[in-house]
Amino acid sequence: MTGISVENIAKRFGDVAALKGVALDVAPGEFVSLVGPSGCGKTTLMRIIAGLEMPDAGTVRIAERDVTGLRAADRDVAMVFQSYALYPHLTARQNMAVPLVMRRLNGWQRIPFLGARLPGTRNIVANIADEILRTAQMLSIEALLDRRPGQLSGGQRQRVALGRAIVRRPKAFLLDEPLSNLDASLRVQTRKEIVELHRRVGASTVYVTHDQTEAMTMSDRVAVMMAGEILQIDPPERIYGDPADLRVAAFVGSPSINVFDASVETGGRVAVDGYATGLATRASGRVVFAVRPEDLAPDQRVGMPARVEHIEFLGESLLLHARHARTGTAMIARLDGRERGAFAVGHDLLLRPDTARAFLFESGGKRLRAERMAQSAAEPVHG
Repeated sequence: MTGISVENIAKRFGDVAALKGVALDVAPGEFVSLVGPSGCGKTTLMRIIAGLEMPDAGTVRIAERDVTGLRAADRDVAMVFQSYALYPHLTARQNMAVPLVMRRLNGWQRIPFLGARLPGTRNIVANIADEILRTAQMLSIEALLDRRPGQLSGGQRQRVALGRAIVRRPKAFLLDEPLSNLDASLRVQTRKEIVELHRRVGASTVYVTHDQTEAMTMSDRVAVMMAGEILQIDPPERIYGDPADLRVAAFVGSPSINVFDASVETGGRVAVDGYATGLATRASGRVVFAVRPEDLAPDQRVGMPARVEHIEFLGESLLLHARHARTGTAMIARLDGRERGAFAVGHDLLLRPDTARAFLFESGGKRLRAERMAQSAAEPVHG
């Protein structure tokens, strides 16, 4: 059983293919993030799930029901936008009440003054008020219910927008870059609150973001999108530690992964400008060798020759920006911050990758399975 399922979704805007046969399954209660650069198709996919866009091909199911042809109001999903989309003339309480009022009161009951006198209206309104208060208490905004959006901070407006979505108790939540308008410290606090709310509410959630930190820290699974396709969908630790594609490896992680042109030599061993990396493959010709900054470190005896170009001291860590002495390839090593005084700009050194944590890719980007060679085979071919 799936909470949200999209199958072979395709969408074009003129000559541009925004989505190319995308498939995605979100289990009941699961939190899945769509992450990727601007223009990769993640917001278009979100809008198609919500019913705000119609696909050119494919199927959308929510709680096992085919909703592809249904309008947004009939899909039982709640969407939280980047812009909050609050009515400026209504209080927080009134904004949160809007979806419940539209669902539970008929046209006559919504008429001011007259509607309140119709049978049943008073009880419905009282129930709505109780649900709004409970939701506001969950979000710690009960003291803000009588304020208008203009009287609230960005973080408070975002909580009201979340409250308006939660109060409906929908089958699915769709969040489109909801934290992008918040400052850095508030963003950290609010993402923690969103995860806690998700655990309490338990609805399937799709979260769109271009911020890989949000995706990696909040999600059960992360779907990395590029150019209208999902390249990989896996738990965050696998996205980072076992990328299926060079584009995934390069997008996830800060600073970005180090990438080197490499060749497959005698016996299948992989070398970067003659330096034997310690990996071997059955592939032939040119390949790509990649290693994350934290897995590249100075070595007194063996490594790739480099010259330090810039040093960033981050307190607990140190980013050593260097350039390969022969190929000119940029390199970044993340070191212990206590080593700050050990290096200087212009310093020549050897940088050795951790073979056990390095990756190999085809020149086209697809991951290659590599074998780790014996230590003696990892010596440099030339100095």
